[in-house]
Amino acid sequence: MKNIMRPKSKRNVSGFQIDSSWVFLSLFLFWSGAFELAPTQYPGQGVFFDGLIGIVVIVIYFFSVLLHEGGHKLTASLFGQFYDGHQLTIWGGVPREAESYLPVTSSEMVHRMGGPLANLLAGIVFHFGYSHLSNHPEGVFGGFAPFLFFGMQANFFLALVNLIPFIPMDMGALILRERIRKRPDATLAWPFQAGLFLSWAIILFGLILASRGLLLSGFGLLFWGVHLARATLLWKGRMGLVHYLLQTDLREYVDQTNSPLLSNQSIDQAFRKGFFPSGEKTLPVCEEDGTYLGFIEWREFKKVPVILWEDRTVGSLDLDFYPGRRLDLGPEGWKQVYDAIRKDIRPLYVIDDRKFLGVFHPEKLLERFRMTMEMEVPLEKQPEVKKREDPEDPLPIPHEPL
Repeated sequence: MKNIMRPKSKRNVSGFQIDSSWVFLSLFLFWSGAFELAPTQYPGQGVFFDGLIGIVVIVIYFFSVLLHEGGHKLTASLFGQFYDGHQLTIWGGVPREAESYLPVTSSEMVHRMGGPLANLLAGIVFHFGYSHLSNHPEGVFGGFAPFLFFGMQANFFLALVNLIPFIPMDMGALILRERIRKRPDATLAWPFQAGLFLSWAIILFGLILASRGLLLSGFGLLFWGVHLARATLLWKGRMGLVHYLLQTDLREYVDQTNSPLLSNQSIDQAFRKGFFPSGEKTLPVCEEDGTYLGFIEWREFKKVPVILWEDRTVGSLDLDFYPGRRLDLGPEGWKQVYDAIRKDIRPLYVIDDRKFLGVFHPEKLLERFRMTMEMEVPLEKQPEVKKREDPEDPLPIPHEPL
């Protein structure tokens, strides 16, 4: 039986997922270092040296960002809090895991402020280093003073901007989650609205600069504004989904109309009664007593010559047991659904005590969530979904195999 590991992002540094917007920021920093810092501080050194200065500027800023996230991670571990390796955009980290959108605890302030505090301390260190080298420019390390000055600016900038009470800044996230803790039924929209307002202001200012001939600065601000709006909406969508899942009965999305394939079925039977009529490319596989064995993909069938389909059984093929497709409808089930939606894993197979209970379709829940978001339907006015008479009753095990 094949064991597939959890898929990993192609862009990971120390547990942080690097957003594609960093391509623009890297180019912007390289331009600033190679075409602005190098000609003024190190004139006449050549193109290769100027390019090297641009790369050093990128490394210093990236180090400052990792220092910020490392401050969050360190304070979280010191106070025993959950920490999520963030998806780093050019406007800060957007949490990936569902726990990061839950109401705050009493020590959340220390955790959330750990990043700005780390940048503040680093900025002070860079400041003292710059002050020392600038007073002794003839020394061996005197030429490094501009780099220390840029490091000081970068860290003080990151510390200051994350104190702005807008989403996706650290202070905005803290205020939002604290308000949810105190008033879980209240809707707090202004941190998101403020973030979007700031993004539109940056975009407008960039267009004004571009219209006056400052194309690089104008289009740079335009790009920054667009990505601020993107990060804000990403925060809003993920937090809204988490709280929607917490208030949703997941069992209403379990489909029990189709029974699983059986391990002792021939491939021909499984094709005629399973894959072909359902149109699915992936189906669960169980034993006769309903014990879940894994799932099988259509491509595994195609590996077997058709002439052997009546002689080979489904159980003789390579079954996939990737845990990301399993769903437990217990108290932690909503987290599994959130992960499946975020990683685009569908469908999910509902398992209880190793027994297959049905198929869960995250896209149906996601579509209903989008409807409520787009129409801005308050929770108390949403249509009621017919529930089971006794919510504690478990789902029945399908007894009619294909």
